[in-house]
Amino acid sequence: MLPSVFERYLRETLSDVVEDLEIRSLEWPFEIRKEPTPLDPEITEYAGSPEELERLVRDEDVILVHLAPVTRGMIEGNENLKIVGCARGGPVNVNISAATGRGIPVLFTPGRNAEAVAEYTMGLIIAESRNIVRAGAALKEGIWRADYYRYDLSGPELSGKTLGVIGYGAVGLLVGELAKGFGMKVVAYDPYVPEEEMRRRGVEKMDLEDLLRSSDIVTIHVRLTPETRNLIGERELSLMKPDAYLVNTSRGGVVDETALYNALKAKKLKGAALDVFEKEPLPRESPLLTLDNITITPHIAGASTSAAHRAAQMLSNDIKSIITGKTPQFCKNWNELRSKEKVNFSSKD
Repeated sequence: MLPSVFERYLRETLSDVVEDLEIRSLEWPFEIRKEPTPLDPEITEYAGSPEELERLVRDEDVILVHLAPVTRGMIEGNENLKIVGCARGGPVNVNISAATGRGIPVLFTPGRNAEAVAEYTMGLIIAESRNIVRAGAALKEGIWRADYYRYDLSGPELSGKTLGVIGYGAVGLLVGELAKGFGMKVVAYDPYVPEEEMRRRGVEKMDLEDLLRSSDIVTIHVRLTPETRNLIGERELSLMKPDAYLVNTSRGGVVDETALYNALKAKKLKGAALDVFEKEPLPRESPLLTLDNITITPHIAGASTSAAHRAAQMLSNDIKSIITGKTPQFCKNWNELRSKEKVNFSSKD
């Protein structure tokens, strides 16, 4: 996210409650590092230099980031710091425990790009099942793929097909609603969502095995946790129909890429579409790149202009809530802070 997007919404939202708002911006190269930094093992998936940021960020009352790391040293070394905001669905690049220890609320933006990911997921489903990317790439090479007119090489229409949604959270729910607009039947697996809630939306709740067996297209929308790592492996893929498709726009580690490669290579699946991978950027030697029945993109499902503006507005609104003594809507550690001193932030600070 560009600093100018943050600044626009901060000035618009806080103009009536903050006097002499001063904004200082820093930009860092966009290169996400997934492993924890040696400087702070409690943060992951960050971009930029933790050491440099600790040196530069010393006197601010509020720190807002997208991917930049907010380390323990940055939090404990700034006596003025009162609020940290992260423009992501999960503030994994912020040291939550350090902020909580100092009574600093950590704001975040859950669902900011749910619509972007949901729309992109439907795009991948259509692109893979109807050979859109392959046909376009071939045409650029001067090859007219008339063979895609053959019914056995062309893909299915979505109407009447069953979409299996793994993870019925903000994104999975929206994907299901979009799919119903195409005339699809939607089933879902999510052990944390009550069956009644799914039923109210016209979605059938299933266990994972039944979902894999019955779905024509399976789409994954879960966070990467120890519980979900390699959730879809060789055994799970073997349960899917041979003419089914697998789509993943969540996290690469959820799918065993070796097992998926073998299934696609052996034509045990019709196709797959992936926006996320175990290693990113995807290595040039990845065997997935050799397949002709896969659509791959570079982890951009959540990137949209709307999502960036929505995140900036969400953070600005919650900063205003804290300044005016109200409860913020999206604060990662608010419950923990209730037992501490009340957040003290004057609009004159």
